[in-house]
Amino acid sequence: MKGERQQDYNQNNEERPFKYNAGDRTIGMEMSQSASVASAAAEFLTDGERRKSSGNMSRTYLRRPGERSAFLVLRDGLGDRSVHREEPGTYPAGPCLIRGEEWLLEPELAALYSGWLSCADEGQAERILQRIYYRLRAAAGALMESADGVWAAVALPYTPELAERPARLAALQDAQLEALFAAVAESQRLGGDSRIDLLAPYPASAAEFAAQREFIEGVAEQTLGHAYAAACRIGALLLPDVGRAAAGEIARIADFLVLDGAAGEAAPEESAAEGFAKAAAEVLAAVRRVKPAAAVLAAGAPAAYALADLYQIGMSGIFCSAAQRTEALLRAACLTWIARQDNIDAAAGGWQ
Repeated sequence: MKGERQQDYNQNNEERPFKYNAGDRTIGMEMSQSASVASAAAEFLTDGERRKSSGNMSRTYLRRPGERSAFLVLRDGLGDRSVHREEPGTYPAGPCLIRGEEWLLEPELAALYSGWLSCADEGQAERILQRIYYRLRAAAGALMESADGVWAAVALPYTPELAERPARLAALQDAQLEALFAAVAESQRLGGDSRIDLLAPYPASAAEFAAQREFIEGVAEQTLGHAYAAACRIGALLLPDVGRAAAGEIARIADFLVLDGAAGEAAPEESAAEGFAKAAAEVLAAVRRVKPAAAVLAAGAPAAYALADLYQIGMSGIFCSAAQRTEALLRAACLTWIARQDNIDAAAGGWQ
């Protein structure tokens, strides 16, 4: 029944467009060096303002088949968090990507996490996990109060040491989910409109993703009720070397996909970017054969370096760090402007 409900939900939402607005396109101050870049920025901002003023507040990853949405350049990581929310009634162009293990690196949590991993006494480990939960809940509450709390995509924690201990991995993911949903509940109680979407980390098959999705929905139902569980979008964070057939099958039941170039990333070199772009093209082709309207984004330093290639193959956008985001916005604006000029020239040529 749960699988049928998921399929029905995806089908019902298949025709909703991937909306965006100008809230995430604050690039005008960065455009003074090039007339072409300035033109691209103006195009981005003008188009965004038109959509913003239309009053449609839908926040969805899906787009209509055959419709080319703007190439989104989104924030990746807690280090690029905006402090202030925008004016009420406006929404960001897309979510900020937050990896669950980032919270584990904070000093107070890092010490607790290390002690929990090394603790052999189950009773003591459970007490440490409870303290970890309260720290995670405080971190989730801080996220809700920030600008990124309007819309965030949070990947459940996944580390090599946890992968070797499935029971501990499940326990930590459960604690983080409960902390996130408790923070959402508190935000809603205070009249907020925060949205948290979830990413299941690195499933290797559709069956594995389905199990992770059911786990997330179960915690959502227990914490916030069935209505939120049905509305919460759940995606998959994929390795670049994921099986192509598996990626297509995962796409059938995932609300969105993120190809993670940061997984196993050695250095953000051009060679790594070329390999990532090739892998992305293969994954995207496999996914679009199964689900033409699927939203497929990329993350990590190789994604930022391979932005032009990812744009050309039709990816929905990238998540990138603060250090790479300004350059990525400029390049995306240029590519969008060039593509629109080519379309205008092609249309004009047809009337000659």
